[in-house]
Amino acid sequence: MNATHRTQKGGSVISLIITLIVIGIGAYIAIQVIPQRIEAGTVDNILDEIKRDHQLHPVSNMNEIQSSIEKQLNVNEMNNMRGNIEVSHNGREYIITAKYDRELNLIYTTKQIHYEKSVFLK
Repeated sequence: MNATHRTQKGGSVISLIITLIVIGIGAYIAIQVIPQRIEAGTVDNILDEIKRDHQLHPVSNMNEIQSSIEKQLNVNEMNNMRGNIEVSHNGREYIITAKYDRELNLIYTTKQIHYEKSVFLK
């Protein structure tokens, strides 16, 4: 008797389904997180650019800073952020603060993401 055993090669349908579910959940979470990370990175770049501009050409009043912020928001097509960036002056320096909240919708829960960054112009 010559018995030959065939070994299974590859995965079963169940392992394929489980793999697709895991990939789907990862893609769903990535679709939620990536745009928020891009938005936060763009706001960081805007604030850093304003700080670099101030170091090269110091501003003398808040209107110039507001104008610079408006230009940067227009260039980056972030018009929805206009109310989230504030400029204040404490007598010695200008303070630019970007602050906002976003909601991350996960499958069974929601997570609140808070962003806040300040830049000081001396």
